[in-house]
Amino acid sequence: MMVISQDGLISVTRVSQALDILTRLGETATVMAGGTWVMREARDRTFVSLANIPDLTDISLDAQTLVAGSMVTHQDLCDAITGAPDLAALATAAGKSATPAIRRMATLGGNLCTRDFYSADLAPALLALNAEVDLETSSGRQTLSLEDYLNTPVDRPHILLRVTVPRTAARSAHVRLMQRQAGDYPLAVVSLSAVITPDGALRDLRIAVGSVEKRARRWRALEALCEGQTMTSDSIRTHAALRASQDFVGRDAVDGQGWYRLRVLPALVARAFSDMSRTEQGAGR
Repeated sequence: MMVISQDGLISVTRVSQALDILTRLGETATVMAGGTWVMREARDRTFVSLANIPDLTDISLDAQTLVAGSMVTHQDLCDAITGAPDLAALATAAGKSATPAIRRMATLGGNLCTRDFYSADLAPALLALNAEVDLETSSGRQTLSLEDYLNTPVDRPHILLRVTVPRTAARSAHVRLMQRQAGDYPLAVVSLSAVITPDGALRDLRIAVGSVEKRARRWRALEALCEGQTMTSDSIRTHAALRASQDFVGRDAVDGQGWYRLRVLPALVARAFSDMSRTEQGAGR
């Protein structure tokens, strides 16, 4: 692990201070949140710690929205939302990522802002839940859908302040495939959210895939095939198998080959659908 000298770490108490430093130092400065990923950078950097900005650790949950600050840890996020059926995908993503020690340190903002971390669990879960992010930039406050944020090139300093998730009547689920049970990054991740109507049809279906490519994204073609349809685990798996190689280009890495990531996607979609359906049935009792 890289050792940071006292001169190389700047702790700020206001977002404006962090932005000023990032603007002034340019590419030689890096934001540090939980430190579980950025500390791998074995090069000269000035690290700007956000740990002492109190508002960034706030979590608010009511009937309309979940609002979580960017410095909320995975474990605190999981603890706050466990038991909410519409947020089940996010609770699972936060509660199953990495290891217990990492979950107590890794932050929501760090997970979303680290563009060279391709296996982030929270991104697909939040995409499936239609999340928005609030950013502070040198030109002021900005709100983007998470989807737009992940697809926006990082061309100027910014601080991710918070994530907002609308509460809905949907149910959700999150599944991941691991090489081993703990400590590894997932080979593929699927998050799914939908309203299941009384006649069994899917409405407002959102499917997101992570770790298969370099960036988590919605699976819109599969959503379109299944929206408004009465599906089973087998039928949605069949649809996913027909679309996977057309809609994704699997990435090759030391932990897994691209072809294998595509091959397992249909089974993960079926598992996510099954988990979501069980949640729906439980809510209706």
